[in-house]
Amino acid sequence: MANIPTNKALYNRVKSEAKRKFKVYPSAYANAWLVKTYKKRGGGYRVGKKKWAEKVVDYLNGLNKIGLILAQRKKWLFCKVW
Repeated sequence: MANIPTNKALYNRVKSEAKRKFKVYPSAYANAWLVKTYKKRGGGYRVGKKKWAEKVVDYLNGLNKIGLILAQRKKWLFCKVW
């Protein structure tokens, strides 16, 4: 899940200042300065919802785990019978 800025105009203004201030953008220092300055000026973040693709990946990972459990059970049953 991604943190989404609540005040887009302020965030874009601070981001453009960061691009002018630092030679390399994006960088860890520039992004840290961006977040610190954005919050200092009254900005905040909200947690975004998962995107559709992330939900599908989570679902498929769950199915994969179920498939592994079932495969292990079949192997166990096959060994018990023979």
